[in-house]
Amino acid sequence: MYFGFYFFIFLNQPTQIVRKFKFMTKDQTREKILTVAARMFGKYGFQKTTVDEIARTAHKAKGSVYYYFKSKEDLFLAVVMQEINTIKSGLTHVIVDSQDATGMIRSYLMNRMVLMKDAVNYHESLKAGYLDDFNFLMECREDFMRFEIDLMRAILDRGVRENKFQIKDTQATAHVIILAMKAVEIPFYQHHKIAQFEQTIVELLDILIKGLERP
Repeated sequence: MYFGFYFFIFLNQPTQIVRKFKFMTKDQTREKILTVAARMFGKYGFQKTTVDEIARTAHKAKGSVYYYFKSKEDLFLAVVMQEINTIKSGLTHVIVDSQDATGMIRSYLMNRMVLMKDAVNYHESLKAGYLDDFNFLMECREDFMRFEIDLMRAILDRGVRENKFQIKDTQATAHVIILAMKAVEIPFYQHHKIAQFEQTIVELLDILIKGLERP
């Protein structure tokens, strides 16, 4: 009875007071934990960040973190997948907005570089010394690789149809291009040499497009 009375009083307070006591939905709570985790993993790394620290910074009980994510690995996976999905979305829009195959390749690789800058946790998972610790990301990385190869192949196929590219095996060529990009990007992002990477991409683009185009 007393609870109902005071709850009635609470609901009839001015709106600005009630807003202070607004409860988060499950989706909002999960998003809050994910946002804090992404920031902390990005700043301190996977190894040095604990679930306790994430919960405390998010102002949530440790049990709340485990309600949404079964382990620290599961939480880090969700963070990395969020970064990858952002990159996928950005790259897909680049393809849709480009005019021809040559423009698509140029836009794809240049925008990929920009989108990758914010994927700090994805870069963390690629560090040579920690690869064994990130085996739980293997499926996620392989899926991203397949996505990129398929998208690049679609661009190359279009270039062949437009009679601009001379390629016998677009699948194999797409695979080589993406593998080359990944091999080049790792040291630049991990050592924060982004400016040098940008110039390298521009130079590689010119070489790549000249090699693909018909004489």
